[in-house]
Amino acid sequence: MIIFSKALADQATVWEALRASESCQNLPADLLRFSAQTKPVVMWNLTRRCNLACQHCYMDASKEARDEMTLEEGIHLVDDLAELEIPILIFTGGEPLLSRNFYALAFHAREVGLRTVISTNGTLITPEVARLLAEAGIRYVGVSLDSALPGRHDEFRGVAGAYDRALQGLKNARDAGLKTGLRITLTSDNWQDVPALLNLAVEENIPRFCLYHLVPTGRGASMADRDVTPEQRRSVIRLLAEAAVELKDKNIEILTTDSPMDGAYLLELLKDDPPRQEYVRKLLTNAGGCSTGVKVANINHQGDVHPCHFMPQVVVGNIRERSFRDIWIDHPTPELQALRDIKSSLKGACGICDYRELCGGCRQKAYYYHQDLLAEDPTCILEQRGD
Repeated sequence: MIIFSKALADQATVWEALRASESCQNLPADLLRFSAQTKPVVMWNLTRRCNLACQHCYMDASKEARDEMTLEEGIHLVDDLAELEIPILIFTGGEPLLSRNFYALAFHAREVGLRTVISTNGTLITPEVARLLAEAGIRYVGVSLDSALPGRHDEFRGVAGAYDRALQGLKNARDAGLKTGLRITLTSDNWQDVPALLNLAVEENIPRFCLYHLVPTGRGASMADRDVTPEQRRSVIRLLAEAAVELKDKNIEILTTDSPMDGAYLLELLKDDPPRQEYVRKLLTNAGGCSTGVKVANINHQGDVHPCHFMPQVVVGNIRERSFRDIWIDHPTPELQALRDIKSSLKGACGICDYRELCGGCRQKAYYYHQDLLAEDPTCILEQRGD
């Protein structure tokens, strides 16, 4: 994640917390990747079930649930993660609110001291659900809106009325006192909607705007040709950089994810401001670029552990067979260890890039386009590489 508001407008508290040697347990959830935290943020796909049919779904979610972890297995995992003191647990799916075990796990996580957030399509968040989320100690609710036009969002999400229900769910969460965020996955169909959605977040007092880049995994692989062009991507990044400064007093955090080269491009934009450029370089170097296998981990509905939720082809263990601690820390597989040491082995433009240590490209994009995790990321937007 690239936190534009922190990098350009000195918002949030990560840098100050790091200088004060505060525990990363006290950092805001989405800012942990600006830290030196080594224990991973864990994304847990509670279920494959979903009430929508999103065109870009990395999990290829469906209406049915198969071979999901039992409540007992889930409770054991929560205890394991709490003992490990991971910085945050993200409940996701499918649609996590469709998991019959969601509330039991969420309340248990609160009892054992785990910080939790939820990634949801928002359509099921009634006022009552929002109240329960608050009671369960959910720290943050992220809801996706993929267009400022309801019809376009509904088409992308595969269900009529999804836009209105998602927006109302976001408002319900906000009104329940939960920290909320509006998210968009960028494509050639909606990149021009970013300003309107950012304005919507400001108007509705939603304190976070997060732009996700399309990663060709799951159903997202079938729409790789609808990714934005390099110039369109650069245009959006420049817009967000300007907005982070202009909206400094609006108390909204602006960030992007799934594209570590956004930070490298930000440094290019700051060449005429050496002090700010150096400050941002320190932030990005501390964050370390692509977090696959290091600062992020994924556990799917069947207990498989992946280095990233966008990397289903790499399975490094299963929590039905071994504890997460054993898989991730005590006895990592050669594949997992290789990902942690990958920066020194990168090929092509990524291997010789001046920004290698603070970026490294997206490894899953490299795999999709080249069938090689070490290959260069062809979606890079640094202009000196050309298009």
